[in-house]
Amino acid sequence: MSFHQELLTAVAPLWQRKLAHPFLTAVADGSIADATFKTWIAQDYLFVEGSVPFLGLLTAKAPVALRPALGGSITAFNTELGLFEQQMAAHEVTLTREYSPTCHAYLQFLLATAYDRPFEIGFTVLYAAEKAYFDAWERVRTTQTDASKWQAFINNWASDAFRGYVDWLAGTLDELAADATPPMRAEMHSYFRYTTLYEYRFWEMAYTTETWDSPLLLAMPTNAGA
Repeated sequence: MSFHQELLTAVAPLWQRKLAHPFLTAVADGSIADATFKTWIAQDYLFVEGSVPFLGLLTAKAPVALRPALGGSITAFNTELGLFEQQMAAHEVTLTREYSPTCHAYLQFLLATAYDRPFEIGFTVLYAAEKAYFDAWERVRTTQTDASKWQAFINNWASDAFRGYVDWLAGTLDELAADATPPMRAEMHSYFRYTTLYEYRFWEMAYTTETWDSPLLLAMPTNAGA
């Protein structure tokens, strides 16, 4: 079993739960509420925008041979921002720049990982996030009953080009793992799972329209940490 397959097998129940999230099911069957999808658009735009520095930090730590491809990833993320902007204009989505708790936490996790952990760990996180997106939107594409008003997003992440990129990430990750120490491989497993959990939480955030006024946050003691 290759290392990337080993990672996927280790989190298989969580991975399948993520792919079966009601948000994705509703996109596929056409029942997703416009407001719900627009919440995802606004938050994912902020997420992609905030992920560019993560890629920059990762590229700076990368072996020289990997820098051109990772630099291309930065270009691809900027292209995705253009897709979001076009779709936000077409569907009258207002970008408030108010990060949800999950979006904010996920971005801080990315930046902290790229800054503080070895390159192999950051690359594992990148693979986990991109693989999660390809599998999610491919599931939507293969199960949708009719064309969606949000088809541009489905096509973007379920495309052959994106599949090829994710396959390159998987193969490169396997090569990195082959030279990694057992403790490094164990940490790669941990960070793959953390990223999978964040990906699940991101769908949940959009589906429940999570805000900083969510009941769980309001229930926290006002003197917490004092």
